[in-house]
Amino acid sequence: MANENTEVVKHYRCKYCQSTHNVTLSKALLKGRTKFPFPYVILHDSINDNEVKELLTILYIDNNLQIRHAEVQELKDDNIFSKAQVVAMTKTLFEENEKLRQDVIRLTDEINKLKKK
Repeated sequence: MANENTEVVKHYRCKYCQSTHNVTLSKALLKGRTKFPFPYVILHDSINDNEVKELLTILYIDNNLQIRHAEVQELKDDNIFSKAQVVAMTKTLFEENEKLRQDVIRLTDEINKLKKK
């Protein structure tokens, strides 16, 4: 359910799966934009005869958060990202995870020191 103050729900018809889909768009998407329409990318599935296909949908949104056009592409393989992209993302995530782990250790030590006082 969309928050009327911050979000709008729009509908588009997918020509690939022949279904109408709802998409919730944040009004904050408009902040700082100078060119319209702008692309908004979503993924959805199409199930036909027990075959699941991943669909990449690009919605073109205008300055009133209206969907002006939709392009749908079937993902031919199971991978949205290349191996190099996955490695880069995973490396970054592991590095961030390690920083957070070190922060937890440091903060736990500080809390324990304060408890002893």
